[in-house]
Parts: sequence; structure tokens; C-alpha cells
Amino acid sequence: MRKVSFIFSVLALFFLLSYNVNALENEFYTVSEETIYLKTITYYNSGDICAVDNYSIVTSNTYEISEEEYNNSSFNQHVINDSSRIIETTYKKMTTSILTNGNYFRYKNVLIWKNMPTIRSFDIIAIGFLPSVKLHSNPIFLQEYCISGNGCKSNTSNTLQIFSSGVGTSFKLPTGDLYSLKQTFYFDVEKNTSSTIISQNAYGDYAHATKIISETNAKKYSIVQSNGIVLSPSISDYYDKISVANASWSGSW
Repeated sequence: MRKVSFIFSVLALFFLLSYNVNALENEFYTVSEETIYLKTITYYNSGDICAVDNYSIVTSNTYEISEEEYNNSSFNQHVINDSSRIIETTYKKMTTSILTNGNYFRYKNVLIWKNMPTIRSFDIIAIGFLPSVKLHSNPIFLQEYCISGNGCKSNTSNTLQIFSSGVGTSFKLPTGDLYSLKQTFYFDVEKNTSSTIISQNAYGDYAHATKIISETNAKKYSIVQSNGIVLSPSISDYYDKISVANASWSGSW
């Protein structure tokens, strides 16, 4: 009888803890969201694509595509070697959201890779915002990935930079035979005005390093509202360029 009571007590505690965790996770709810789908075609000089030192990029271009094309693309890395050059095609999607808990708003940006990039250096993820809001909480960054034969892992290592019109962070992509890769970045904002705010915009952006770049140089950027990540001229050739994902909200705050 005591054993049964103990089991029920443990189960009750488990469900109580689960409820509290879910309550915290569900405290914010989404009020606006935009997802963009991206296709990157990179041309390398002939060589061994698996050995970074043995090839160099000729050019890399990223295009916004439809959800249908993204869904129909293969999960496998698409590489063509035509003897004179290597052509690599990768896909990723980015979702920017505005959430609220009734008191504050949360701006969130999530980047998911469908197939893994060959170059693994320091990437940048960011969110630009309007002058009517300012940072309220410490930004959170999480990188989650799965390695074939070595399970799934996560890390929060990043180098944060805060600007008057946005926040960004740079981080190192993981190495290994990845089959899953996701970056999440978010922070809460508060009003930066005594007037009623009737609209908000969260401009999510991401810059993938198409060449090996140092941690120090990867910090040479700024975040400028709807322009998203603005790279210093000295590093602009090291990153791909994409459109921002604009989550737009209208109401009264």
C-alpha cells in the first residue's frame, strides 16, 4: 500500500513539474510570423570539397524560393563535380516571430538548415527593430545539432552585440557529419516611448560565412532596422546575402 502511494506521489510530482515547465514555455504566444525559404548555390574551384584548404570559392549566391520548391528539395547535400569546378546547392529556412505575454513582446528568429553547408566558420544571426522599442531582457542564443553516430547536442556559445536598432550575435558552426542544424535567437523588448505603439516590426536576418573568417572579424557588422545585418566592407565578401524575414504586428500597446 505504501509502495502504491509512493508511486502516485511521484507521478503527481512529475505531472506538476511538467505542467509548470509547459506553463513557462507557453507564457508567450505568437502574434505575427514570417518564414522565408532560401537556396544557396556555391561554385568552388576544382579540388577536394571535403578539405577546406584544397579549394576556394569562386562565387556564392543565395535566392529566396517558394515553400513548394523548398519542400521538394532533397535532404542530401547536392554536389556536382564537372572536372573544372564543384557546384554545391544547400537549402535553409528562416522564421521570424513576434510573441507576447501581455506585458512585453518577444522578438524571435529561427534558422533551420535542410542540408549542411561545407564551410563551417562564424555565422551571424540577428533581429532589427524600430526606435519605439528597446531591449528588455538578455538575448538568448541556442544552437542545436545532430551528428551521425554521435547523437544530438546543443550549445549557447556566442558573441553578442547590441545596437540601438537591433541585436545580433556571431557563433561558430559545429563540425562533423551533421544531419540536423538549427539556430534560435530571441529577446524581449519594452516600450521606448511614452506614446501608444500601434505597430511593430521584427526584422530577422542571418549571414552565413562562405569563406573561413576569424572570430574577431566576424564581429564587424551592425544591425540597422529593416536592413538587418549590415556588414563592414572588409568582410562583406565573406558572407552570403539574404532578404530579411519581417514579422509585422498592428495593435495598441
